Amino acid sequence: MPLIPAVRFAAALALLTTISACGGGGGGGGEDRAATAAPVVRSFAANPTSVLPGTAATLSWDAANVTSVRIEPGLGERAAQGSATVRPLLTTTYTLTATNSAGTRSASAQVTVTVLPAARVDSFTANPAAVAEGGSSELQWTTSDATLVSIDNGVGPVPADGSLTLSPATTTTYRLTATGLGGSDSREVTVTVLPPPAITSFGLSLASVQAGEPATLSWATRETTEVRIEPGLGAQPASGSLSVSPTATTTYRLTATGPGGVRTAEATLKVVSYDWTELSAALDSYLGSGEGQVDGYIFALEIRGRTVFERAGGNLRKGMRIPIASASKAPSAAAILALADQGLLDLDAPVSTYIGSAISWPLDKATITTRMLLNHSSGLPFGSACLEDDTTTLQACAQEIANLPLNFPPGAAFFYSGAGYQLAGFVAQQAAGIPWTQLFQQRIGTPLGLAGFSYVGNDNPRIGGGALSDTSDYLRITRMFLDGGRAGDATVLSEQSAASVTGSQIGARPVLFKPVAPDSGLDGYSNGWWISAADAHPGSAGPELSDPGLFGATPWMDFDKDYSAALWMVEGTDTGVDMWRAIRPLILEQIDQ
Repeated sequence: MPLIPAVRFAAALALLTTISACGGGGGGGGEDRAATAAPVVRSFAANPTSVLPGTAATLSWDAANVTSVRIEPGLGERAAQGSATVRPLLTTTYTLTATNSAGTRSASAQVTVTVLPAARVDSFTANPAAVAEGGSSELQWTTSDATLVSIDNGVGPVPADGSLTLSPATTTTYRLTATGLGGSDSREVTVTVLPPPAITSFGLSLASVQAGEPATLSWATRETTEVRIEPGLGAQPASGSLSVSPTATTTYRLTATGPGGVRTAEATLKVVSYDWTELSAALDSYLGSGEGQVDGYIFALEIRGRTVFERAGGNLRKGMRIPIASASKAPSAAAILALADQGLLDLDAPVSTYIGSAISWPLDKATITTRMLLNHSSGLPFGSACLEDDTTTLQACAQEIANLPLNFPPGAAFFYSGAGYQLAGFVAQQAAGIPWTQLFQQRIGTPLGLAGFSYVGNDNPRIGGGALSDTSDYLRITRMFLDGGRAGDATVLSEQSAASVTGSQIGARPVLFKPVAPDSGLDGYSNGWWISAADAHPGSAGPELSDPGLFGATPWMDFDKDYSAALWMVEGTDTGVDMWRAIRPLILEQIDQ
């Protein structure tokens, strides 16, 4: 073997011997030294030694002659010297274990966790827990170890123990929160606001009666434990009806009681005592054979939907059906308005739209509309021979009228025309697709319960002047208009169509002919009704409407005083209007008192 390698081996062996002699490990001593020197824990401490739960403390340590250092609980293997942050929740003793081949040494450091007391809600109650609307409940509470106590829903901070009276508008849950150094606690209570009793309806079938006459008092309630009606009716079911017949004006008061409180409602039944002595005498004074007198009359008066007076004299009796001539126009116009409400007829469209090829329609009448026919501004003459012909048809009569010359261009003036109403009836018949009499019965007769209203002539009914009626049927028609187109629960006309009769549609047109005296006060006209001038109905704000006929039949209605009347006779128009004017103040006198 060569020399150099041997030298190298000797040098390497010497180096290994030196390293072994020097030793190693965490404390800096060699293996020989560790065999004789135990691990040393020079220091192990906590700072601070007392903390609040979860707050920081620092553990610091210094160890020597170690191969490992371990700190428990939770820190595990660590360097020989160092520090670590701990956040104990409970008082904890930390143990440091220093180890080498010679053995182990340990030290401990305690971190005391000071547990501060948590706030506690001991009690939180509401008394009472349920209140009526507007009622009060007392909240009461006690707490422990609280530095701050508050209640939500707008109450805010409150004492640690206390009570508070509140009046919640609706059911409310209150939450009380107590906060202390060691934590918070909360509790809830609910104050229930009970629904108040509800009176969904309370009313009378009639606004007024005569002494001793019955009316029906009806009511409906909910959320009630007791219902009483006074005077005199006492305890009643939650909903029901009773017939009442007071002898004097009476205000009925319903009191509904329930867990949620009390509600009341009132309904007044006016008991009127009419004295028709003067009216009877005035009507009878017209009986006779002298000028302005009549052979007989029938009179009926209704106020607010109730017939309050009827009288007949001479050769006529109550309930008789007589010819009412031009008083037919208002009912006929109502049937046509009903077609317009249903979209079957446009009052402002040329009538040729609905006539079609049924008759030959002249060019000079091309602009005539149904509204012009109803309001006498079409230019057609007063009459035509076919109006008196029961052997012809409405279609043939319409053709005869179409062939008549115009008095003026359509729309230019007012000229009262029975021929115009006859043509309007034919237009309506075409639009509805059924005969006039059937049309009228469907739209007016049946909804109003008209028992005897009819037109003379089946094939050629006289639309504007050929009806027969008793006073009772006619008052059903006037009441429908006064009630805005309604008859009980039925809608006969739209409110707009019913109101259309109250405003004159003559406008600024010249009045070339009207079949009433110039001093009658009947200056306006709309859809079958004459409208009285303001000075013609003193004592009433109006409007006052009428529809006098050739034979003296005179129906009228007053929207301000909410009444209507029918005066039947077989005389003349002016006589009927004169009698109406004479008895009108006597009617208003009784209504007003």
